[in-house]
Amino acid sequence: MKKNLCFGFWRFNCIVFLSLLLLFMSSCQKEEHEANLPINENEGIVFHEGRLIFKDVETFMAHQKWLSENQNNQHLITERNMALGFKSMSEYYLDGIKLEENDPKFADYVTNYPNIFNKEIYDNSTLYVMPHSIILCYVVNEDGIFQVGDQIYRIVQNYIYRTGDESKIETLLLPKDQIPTKDIEISKTRPELETKSDLAQRTEYFTNDNRFRIVSSVMEYTITDQYLGTAWWYDIRTNPQKRTLGLWFTAQLSTKSANDDGYWYFPGEGVQYQIDAGYDAGTGVTQKNIVTCGGSPIDLNDSYCQAYSRGRLIDGYTQYIYIEWDNALSGSPSSSTRKVTYLSDPY
Repeated sequence: MKKNLCFGFWRFNCIVFLSLLLLFMSSCQKEEHEANLPINENEGIVFHEGRLIFKDVETFMAHQKWLSENQNNQHLITERNMALGFKSMSEYYLDGIKLEENDPKFADYVTNYPNIFNKEIYDNSTLYVMPHSIILCYVVNEDGIFQVGDQIYRIVQNYIYRTGDESKIETLLLPKDQIPTKDIEISKTRPELETKSDLAQRTEYFTNDNRFRIVSSVMEYTITDQYLGTAWWYDIRTNPQKRTLGLWFTAQLSTKSANDDGYWYFPGEGVQYQIDAGYDAGTGVTQKNIVTCGGSPIDLNDSYCQAYSRGRLIDGYTQYIYIEWDNALSGSPSSSTRKVTYLSDPY
């Protein structure tokens, strides 16, 4: 009798345990499914063989537009990439640039990710910059590779490589002068390849401590490709620096790259597209995309957007430097500077 009771009790507990287990597994699957719900808005994008693959050009440009519109919420972008199982070049860059440049950990980080931190020599300093707009770099891997349709691309400083042959991916990783052009298509991503490769650049020093300065840049990037068509990106970057032993290193100051409301036109189209105000704030290098568009270059004569870089230094009292770009979407952006001492940021 007791044996039967024990057996019945054991069977009952097994049934309860299995029921709870099935319920738990169902719950986990549901939670996992719910956690992946944003992917449904990302239909046509998959992560495969270490790179993001976009179904077609329309999917790629739609995602670039989504990134531009949501760039103030980096956490949201990171969550979506994590849901895909992917970490982008922009995310690696933002993690590394939080370190002081003369910190040995920064040197190790740059060594580990050489394709992310491109050196640009400027005014006794080395600026470490990404090879393209922060928005495009949100979809490329640490080597600069992404795919649209059956075309595989790699972004490097000032250039983009393309191949339709997956077996040529290793060739994409070679230095530019070693790539056979019969296998790989190579095109520029900067309209003019000057020393600094910027549309405009300006440096200002803090008056209460000239060991610190900010370097503000307006960058114009493009892709012109027979498969992607033409796409354009405009970014503003704020780079804080500190002088140590005569050399300038990236500093950790309160910074902001920002733009006010604006508008842009395609040449000859006559339709005005609005630009919403936005900013990217941080302690180190900040980079904000102003416009991402595809189809043709924007009209730099009629398009308009005011932008600025801000740096804050606290040394006995608070001082702000504002490098204001009167029209960041003109052919030659002009700038002015304000240096103010406030207890709080006026912007």
